[in-house]
Amino acid sequence: MVGRQSIFDRKRTIFGYELLFRALNGPTAAQAAGTLGDQMTADVMFNSVSIGIDRLVGDKKLFCNASRGVLTGVVPVLLPPDRTVVEVLEAVVPPAEALPGCRRLRDEGFTLALDNVSDFANVERLIELASYVKIDLRATDAAELPGLVEQCHRFDVALIAEKVETEDDFSRCEEMGFDYFQGYLLAQPCRIPGRALDPGRVSQLRMAAHLLDGECPISELEDIVRRDPVMTLQLLQLASIGAAGGMRRTVRTVREALVLVGWRRLQSWVSLLLICGKGQASEEELTTALMRARMCELAARAIDPSPLESAFTAGMLSAFDVLLQIPLEEVLRDLPLDDDLRGALLEKEGSLGRLVADVADYQLGRAEEATRSGLDDAVLSSTALEALVWSVEMTSAVAASAVG
Repeated sequence: MVGRQSIFDRKRTIFGYELLFRALNGPTAAQAAGTLGDQMTADVMFNSVSIGIDRLVGDKKLFCNASRGVLTGVVPVLLPPDRTVVEVLEAVVPPAEALPGCRRLRDEGFTLALDNVSDFANVERLIELASYVKIDLRATDAAELPGLVEQCHRFDVALIAEKVETEDDFSRCEEMGFDYFQGYLLAQPCRIPGRALDPGRVSQLRMAAHLLDGECPISELEDIVRRDPVMTLQLLQLASIGAAGGMRRTVRTVREALVLVGWRRLQSWVSLLLICGKGQASEEELTTALMRARMCELAARAIDPSPLESAFTAGMLSAFDVLLQIPLEEVLRDLPLDDDLRGALLEKEGSLGRLVADVADYQLGRAEEATRSGLDDAVLSSTALEALVWSVEMTSAVAASAVG
């Protein structure tokens, strides 16, 4: 669950969206802000990546509050730098302490906004790093507002009026030279729901330990991800964001996704997962996805001694409609899959598509329909048994490690 409120330009066209913390249960943002700022920020970013950035904001700007951890580097920002505006609030970190973090975020490609500005003296040290200044109309004395606007206009920043609740508010701010507007007059915050599964704690810790070693072979990281279906999906979601500058490439395998994401963003991703402390899928769900993935890999080898490298990934992804209880097309919509892999999963196209379809049918008890790939019953039966044994071993090992 992620909250979202629109930000409009002077023509009342949507310019961007501010992402807001929204919990399914537990404390509200206001109740939790005092002690859980980092947790809330991490949740917003984690859920935004899981739901899909394009689904959340389309091609608009994305505004996200910075907790203390974001400014000190404890909480990584995995949102796309070229589209993300990080909002810096004076109450979170004093300007003198915020300066190094703001410079680092700027160097990483993020745009900065100074939030809840009511006194120019409080932001004077930061304003040259910012591209936006957000002024809360309810927290600023009406008599002092024109002077504050004039001081901000001396710098190369765009002004955003917050808490615009009446037409008079909008007209007055428009006359003073505000560029953008946010408030109940224009749009109330709304909740954007999404369904997501979360990687197991053991997989997170194993990945974190390996990422501390700069000499770690990528094959070892690939092995960890391949054993955790949820981590596989989230890795592909992370790859879909693209690197700084908006570059996007398609992938066919877990290894390609790891290379595309890069070492530093992998470290940030795992750090964020550990901060969020999310739960995990059940053993039965994990076994289902792992078995299908492994069975596809083994069956592909039975067809061709040089099997398609993407058979394992395709098999695993094909099980996520069952795990997430949403259509597979929606699961895959924002993932950076190449056309052949996407066609195989959604349209059963090509040899890979026929193979995955047969394996899924066989696993779901429809053996009589598993005839597309030319595999006979003996091969399907033997690969199913081997895949089941392997997947049960994997999930049992993870469960035992978690208990220990």
